Amino acid sequence: MAARHLIRLVALIAALAGAAGCGGGETNGPERQAFTGSQVVREFQQTTGRALTEAAGQDPAWDQLGYGLDPPPSLLRRYGIFTVYVVEAGNEEALASLLSDKATGKPLEPDARSVLWERDSQSGTWIAYKQYGENVVLAWFSETKARGTDDRFARLDRILSGLS
Repeated sequence: MAARHLIRLVALIAALAGAAGCGGGETNGPERQAFTGSQVVREFQQTTGRALTEAAGQDPAWDQLGYGLDPPPSLLRRYGIFTVYVVEAGNEEALASLLSDKATGKPLEPDARSVLWERDSQSGTWIAYKQYGENVVLAWFSETKARGTDDRFARLDRILSGLS
């Protein structure tokens, strides 16, 4: 009888440790969740009333989601120009390529808000990148010659921060 209680107690402790993220050798905080393209599309649909669509010519390493080639001006005013990449879970190489300077290949450095910046060599404007979970990356085009986000980026950030 005492052995049965001991087994239950050990099982309970193991379950609680697993739920707390302990004991798995993880030393860098809680594990980041991976999301699917359909989860991102659903979150946008629920939050904005409009779903994102996949871009033509998909890359096998990720889904590329946005409002399409000809979004209504009201959406551009509200969210700006952006793309959401949903990288194949576990594909660290693809994730690193998104978060690297396209000209030099060097990793982009995050600012205090975890936003990574890359200067677009064609337009001279800045692109803000931010990662959500394990595998979702927002690329938002600032359309300005100086680094900085605005309300449009903040709206997208709130939507993607709500993924679960």
